Amino acid sequence: MKRKTKIALCAVAVTAATVFTAIACDMRLLNVFYNLKSSKVKDDIKIAFISDLHDSLYGKKQSQLIGEVDKQKPDIVVFGGDLADKTMDHMPENSFIAVRELVKRYPCYFSMGNHEYSRGDSLKIKKILSDMGVKVLEGNGEVITVKNSQIEICGIFDAFAYDEVDGELVNQLEAVTAPEDSTRYRVLIAHFPEDIEEYLKGNFDLILSGHAHGGQWIIPGVVNGVYAPGQGFFPKYAGGLYTHGKTFHVVSRGLWKPSTLLFVPRVFNRPELVFVNISPDK
Repeated sequence: MKRKTKIALCAVAVTAATVFTAIACDMRLLNVFYNLKSSKVKDDIKIAFISDLHDSLYGKKQSQLIGEVDKQKPDIVVFGGDLADKTMDHMPENSFIAVRELVKRYPCYFSMGNHEYSRGDSLKIKKILSDMGVKVLEGNGEVITVKNSQIEICGIFDAFAYDEVDGELVNQLEAVTAPEDSTRYRVLIAHFPEDIEEYLKGNFDLILSGHAHGGQWIIPGVVNGVYAPGQGFFPKYAGGLYTHGKTFHVVSRGLWKPSTLLFVPRVFNRPELVFVNISPDK
């Protein structure tokens, strides 16, 4: 093979590898939309779901993340855990930047993820969020009226956690369980998607989870995710919309993105900002 031919083939191979890497490891923010229907709402209600940010930064002072939320004008903003990262020894200031801005314009709710728990300073993080005006949910909920519809938003750390209430230990999931015929549209923030069978016992219309990071690597058209914590290889709930009878389960692929080459990259798995629109089922 002539030298010029070899050089040309090498150039083609390098170009192809560069293009493939750019596409496969695209870390640009992706907006994902899910459209649901329910007889319990009287008008369209939109929820912005921010999960697994891990103190990642999107634009100067989170301008891109905040801007994308503002474009959609949600009625509610939900933070689904892991705003912080257990590998950091400082407060998640990048995440707090987004929270501070969004809580000025929208009702905001937070339920803890495993990284807040593992850091050992979850009480401090929850107090900071609460002082900002975020409603921190952990084995409790709140009923709000949105466009003449009653929305009940609940949060738990996990299905098996207990809290001390009036001197007694109460299971967090049991504390937010309601009768099956509730007329309110009920939303549960629960970080771990693998525990869905437990969550379904609480009679919710919508369950919002994260944690799986989309299975980290996706093989388009073949595998939805390769590995997720708590689920192992080829996780069933890596990311997307799942239906369980009358209950919808949205699993966000999360907003974490690797900041250095020391981290395992996301492959064909862009960081996602989720919007859930609930329309009247007439």
